[in-house]
Amino acid sequence: MRIDIIQELIKRRIPHILGIYLAIGWGVLEFQDWLVGRYGLSPMMADISLAVWVGMIPTVLMLAYLHGEKGGQPWTRVEKIGIPANVLAVGTVLAFMFSGDGWERRGRAEDIALDPTRIAVLYFEDDSEAQDLGHLASAFTGALIDELTRVKPLDVIPRGGVKPYRQSHVPLDSLVRALRMGTLVEGSVSGSKERLTVSVSLIDPASQSIIDSFTLDGAVADWLDVRDELAKEVARALRRRLGLEIRLRERRAGTESAQALELVERAEKLRTEAERLEAAGDTAAAARELTRADSLLARAEALDPAWVEPIVLRGWIARDRGALSSLGPGTLVQEDVLRGLWHAERAVDLEPGDARALELRGILRYAISESPKLAEPAGLRAAAEADLRAAVAADASRARAWSTLSTLHRVSARHAEAKRDAERALEADPFLRAANTIIFRLYETSLELRQMEESDRWCNEGRQRFPDDYLFVTCSLFLLALPGGAQPDVERAWALADTVLRLSPPQQHDQLRLLGQIWVAAAIARAGLADSAVAVSERVRSAVSGPLKPWIDYSAANVQLLAGRRDAALALLSAFLEEVPQRREYIASDWTFEAFWDDPRFQALVADSTGG
Repeated sequence: MRIDIIQELIKRRIPHILGIYLAIGWGVLEFQDWLVGRYGLSPMMADISLAVWVGMIPTVLMLAYLHGEKGGQPWTRVEKIGIPANVLAVGTVLAFMFSGDGWERRGRAEDIALDPTRIAVLYFEDDSEAQDLGHLASAFTGALIDELTRVKPLDVIPRGGVKPYRQSHVPLDSLVRALRMGTLVEGSVSGSKERLTVSVSLIDPASQSIIDSFTLDGAVADWLDVRDELAKEVARALRRRLGLEIRLRERRAGTESAQALELVERAEKLRTEAERLEAAGDTAAAARELTRADSLLARAEALDPAWVEPIVLRGWIARDRGALSSLGPGTLVQEDVLRGLWHAERAVDLEPGDARALELRGILRYAISESPKLAEPAGLRAAAEADLRAAVAADASRARAWSTLSTLHRVSARHAEAKRDAERALEADPFLRAANTIIFRLYETSLELRQMEESDRWCNEGRQRFPDDYLFVTCSLFLLALPGGAQPDVERAWALADTVLRLSPPQQHDQLRLLGQIWVAAAIARAGLADSAVAVSERVRSAVSGPLKPWIDYSAANVQLLAGRRDAALALLSAFLEEVPQRREYIASDWTFEAFWDDPRFQALVADSTGG
């Protein structure tokens, strides 16, 4: 029976006729697609052809079956009714697809489907008057494609993919259809034989709006430097923008409650506003915004109890509140940290393997382990490390987890591990959500390994990329305070201390003024002015109290040692470890006090490691 059917189909040449139809149709579609991409013809033409090609297959099969045999066959009633019905059905489908409402809905669906991580870098235009900078325009295009290709989450269209559009003026919607990109980079090079100007625009194809734009100038002779700087600037701008897009997309995928999603997004905006208010010195207003954000998240949690996102964010907001009220470097208000830890525990209970929940719990456990006088910090620190390791195992892009692991290993005197973790943090942060913190961590870990040139490089990179971040001024000042650091320059040290105050939030001025002065005192001691250095140090110590005092004693011990007063330095180190006993392990390997390593008194001081 089956053989008879196959023989009948072959006899009527149905496979041959259908194959020819499909092949010709496919060729026509490919040619039309090329026309759309190359000459900017309307994509609607190809869409209509595709609909007709597929929709008319029943007619082709009908004609092949009834007229495929050799010889003439009369028209039947089936054909006279079936073919017009098929044409009418195809026409109806086309009318719906390309009517105003149907086409509008189809356009929106295409917009939603655009992936912002798929990047197209068009060849830069030569806008110079003499049209003699085309070789530089090509070089800038290639360098930018190469730089973006190294960012793992990005899908960058290779040079060959954009080359066909190099000399053509194709409409943006046609480019989107041809390249399927969600982010477009355009640029131009202008100038003269001596100077050049490179302009770049980042474009969102969905809204056809400019996301960001900037201009770089330089000498033609230094075009390689301009090229490298351009590639870095565009990569950073894209990574920042895409990080927000991807985070929003991930969040939307986590819940089916539109109202809960809206509440979480409103809470995130309030949290951002709280950061701005804190930077401006209005901590009371920042605290109020955080309280409002927590209330919104509680409502979101009630709307979708199975969604872990609002619970994790409540933990972060509690942590933010603790940092807002902290009184010393690296300290958090324990009540807020414990509240955040409670949220983290609930999130882990809800989603045991969730990397966000594990990361939060690990970071807060580590924060609690840093509490002075804690009876068993080592156990809590080990639990924190286990959480953070589990978080990065589940999601290697958890940059904050890597960064906290780096800090944990640093204070445990595991400096090589600390630097590796900081490097992993930078690698895991492709969208630059915490780049300033991670770069500062790389400066710190390089310093602990006594890699002075490396630490100076990271400090300078931080100042270049984040010129308004006071942290990267403190690192320059601190390098002047260290034995074997930068060339001692007392005038520059005072200027850096003033810059720290100018850039830092007002609520931190009291702390940073005292820290800056104690670091300047060390720079004075390195310059050979021992008495002046000790005088500045003692003046600072007499003015400090509370949680900051042990940290001032720690830096004052460095001043006394640089001034040649070993007994006073040891006494200050003893006072520091009395208040912060979990730092014994760190102090034991702190090369700032290398001159004490063979001193039995120092060895006895750091030998009792029961605190950490």
